[in-house]
Amino acid sequence: MSSDNNERQHYTITLQNISEALIAAGFVSLDEQAKALGVHRATAWTIIKHKHKLGRLQRETVVRILANPGTPQSVRTVIERYAAERFDASERSDMR
Repeated sequence: MSSDNNERQHYTITLQNISEALIAAGFVSLDEQAKALGVHRATAWTIIKHKHKLGRLQRETVVRILANPGTPQSVRTVIERYAAERFDASERSDMR
């Protein structure tokens, strides 16, 4: 097992948690989920289906989601926790 895989196992917040938060908030269709996150349908699909090629979101995508005023607070909380686990403090400071 590579060190990259070991690092991934230590994360408690995953793409699955984000998709579960969206569904719990009532966003069940792909269009609704994309709008709630403020991303394109293709990006929403990779999050919901856990199919991101890197297994994680890029910093820019996280920034876009957090900047979207339509992102529900429950989903925003999960995204903020996701960012806290993956990005250092200097990278997170301009995400709000």
